[in-house]
Amino acid sequence: MPEPAARAAAPLRARTPRAPPPPRVERLAAGPAASEPNVVLGESDLAGATIAGTGGGTGGSGGGSGSGDGCDMVRRLQDALRRDPEVTAAVTQSHRALGAGAKAILVWNGEWLRSPGQAGKGLAGVRQAIAMEVAFAPEACRAQTMRGLVVIAFNDRPDAPRLALGTREWRWTELLSARR
Repeated sequence: MPEPAARAAAPLRARTPRAPPPPRVERLAAGPAASEPNVVLGESDLAGATIAGTGGGTGGSGGGSGSGDGCDMVRRLQDALRRDPEVTAAVTQSHRALGAGAKAILVWNGEWLRSPGQAGKGLAGVRQAIAMEVAFAPEACRAQTMRGLVVIAFNDRPDAPRLALGTREWRWTELLSARR
């Protein structure tokens, strides 16, 4: 064991000086998650979209015109959503928050999309109302094959809040099992 005098004679190692701590930075609240963009579609995006009264699907003109599919699911859904004051209020608020103007908010493109200020995807109350209407529609309507986007307008004015949903090819039943 070394003598106490030998320990004292050992050279000291030089330490590198520590950098001063960073200045205090004001923290900002994070905005909505960037992983799910809010999609607002303009007229060029909606060209060719199915609207109420045009039927849709692959079975012909729809709307009960004897074409075989006998269902205008877009009209059925639009009428149901227009009658629901909570859904109408949620869509109107989201439409204003996004500054959508005469554009449509895309809520489903194979999966429900998150809207700003909403806890769930697809405007949770709207998603639930759509799912209920689809679930209780006649089987022929639920199984109808659709192509492209569908647009739901919340009144008949040109600047009405609108929702869009759809993919290249889909069925209404897919709205019931889409990820939330």
